[in-house]
Amino acid sequence: MASPLRVLVPMKGLDQAKSRLWADVPAPERRAAVLGMLERVVRAAVGACTVVGGTCTVVGGDDAVRAASEAAGAVWTPDPASGLNAALWSAMRTAYAEGALAALFLPADLPLITSADVLAVVEASRGYARPAGVEAVSDGGTNALLVPAACAFEPRLGEDSFAKHRAAAEAAGSPLAAVDLPNIAFDVDTAADYAWAKANQGTALDLLGRA
Repeated sequence: MASPLRVLVPMKGLDQAKSRLWADVPAPERRAAVLGMLERVVRAAVGACTVVGGTCTVVGGDDAVRAASEAAGAVWTPDPASGLNAALWSAMRTAYAEGALAALFLPADLPLITSADVLAVVEASRGYARPAGVEAVSDGGTNALLVPAACAFEPRLGEDSFAKHRAAAEAAGSPLAAVDLPNIAFDVDTAADYAWAKANQGTALDLLGRA
């Protein structure tokens, strides 16, 4: 029997992840932080999936990403397409084809996310009957997006993407439910975000396993 929910976490290789935005962060610390946040997101997703029935797949990245993903309980798959939106859409369509009732996108840079937050997004979908998502507090982006198979639409990730996803959901015939979840709304895009996360939540390595 297919799992009703497929959580999808797109990733880059460690040498690419945050390399431009965190230029002043030493490479070993940056890699550790990226892996730490990825593991936290995966553990939160896997914890939620044990409650509602589902699986978590990390899409893309290198051998280190694969090892960390699988150790945290996710399935790993190579990047199926060029570009974030194309890769995510491909993974979503695969999930639907394999029987998933919904696909849930989560970025890999959410240092505060918990399983309860993931479950709140699922609950907002009313049994996978409508799309649900969380807007990024920094730039109007999308930090969570659950899209049921019955009203599937292509992701439009990037700056101000949450408004675009609202419009796409409307066009698909099912308004998007916006969920107020501060732990998901905060992501670590800039060096300033990372500094705040370290000062207020410890290093990314300290966060491992606390979902």
